Amino acid sequence: MAFFKVKKDAEAVRDTDGNGSKYINKSGIYDILIKEVIVDRSPSGSEYINLFFEYDGQPQTIYTAIRLTNKDGSENFEASLFNKLCIILGGGEEIEIDDPVEKKCPIGAGGAMKDCAVLEQFEDAPITVRIQMEYSLYNGEIQQKKRIKNFFDSITHLTASEIINGSEEAKQYEKEMAYADKTVYKDDLTETDIQDWINSRRSGRDTTAKAASKPAAGKRSFSIKK
Repeated sequence: MAFFKVKKDAEAVRDTDGNGSKYINKSGIYDILIKEVIVDRSPSGSEYINLFFEYDGQPQTIYTAIRLTNKDGSENFEASLFNKLCIILGGGEEIEIDDPVEKKCPIGAGGAMKDCAVLEQFEDAPITVRIQMEYSLYNGEIQQKKRIKNFFDSITHLTASEIINGSEEAKQYEKEMAYADKTVYKDDLTETDIQDWINSRRSGRDTTAKAASKPAAGKRSFSIKK
């Protein structure tokens, strides 16, 4: 009986970040598959989008990925990101996004199904996205935020602006690649603080006290359905 059977299939030999995780937990540029664009509303009345997607086959969600409106109903500055996503997936054409429809999505605890309002035109849409990890303090506790900084066409890597202007060179993508791995540390937090926090979360230790000690400072295979 063999002690260990060596596997040579793609999944067995895939490169990982060192701990085998397929979850996005570092700043960078990623090729993802949008599963659902979910419209939600905060208790204060602002409208935002939760992005449910797959990266390397792993389902995951960025909550409050793009805030569309402010508390008073005015447009939030992040709405321009959603507009760029629409332009890229629409191939630069003038389009309208249909009202959301009710659907159950596996975004609850442990992948439980949850009633959501989804924008159906974005289902199963490939896109390239730049995500920036940001760490800050809130009420003495470390908060982790994944901020979407830009979208690129999944094949050409062109931005919305480059598509509209007829550019054939993905200059912005090359520019952002140079600093895409940058992580933002606010409120005097350091890389060491965050690594200790991550390690303690994995081991189940409480990190509140430590945090509180800090001072509070090709050809497209997809297009949006028209």
